[in-house]
Amino acid sequence: MPELLVIDDSGKQLGLKSTFEALQFAEERDLDLVEIGPNSRPPVAKIMDYSKYRYELDKKRGKQKRGGEVKEVRLSLEIGEHDWKVRVNQAKRFLEEGNKVKISLKLTGRQMLFREKATEKINNFKNILEAGYESPPQRLGPRYIAVIKK
Repeated sequence: MPELLVIDDSGKQLGLKSTFEALQFAEERDLDLVEIGPNSRPPVAKIMDYSKYRYELDKKRGKQKRGGEVKEVRLSLEIGEHDWKVRVNQAKRFLEEGNKVKISLKLTGRQMLFREKATEKINNFKNILEAGYESPPQRLGPRYIAVIKK
């Protein structure tokens, strides 16, 4: 049987042990024997609770994935100054958290005549946030949509 360099669950080296001895040692402690350095000579194995290790790893990966969400901020051509500031602060917070921001501006009735003002409003919003476009303003029916990111 090949020998392994065994490390216990506290990180202390137990030295060279046969695979059988290492497995017995792990079973006595109700833990798993995990090979962490298969290419080294001798191979390195660690005694650990593998399911707990996988759980922690998945938890870390989950946090990394969450950073790329798309949050939406809705505007209008007739938005008031206070509401404008609230939307800017919301978008700043979203961007600082690592999210992308979808800016949505809906034109109603006669506002459809002022389409260039919609893109101008979205550009001003982007410039205040000092962000860049992931996708520039696009018209989808009566709505203009753009996605910005830091």
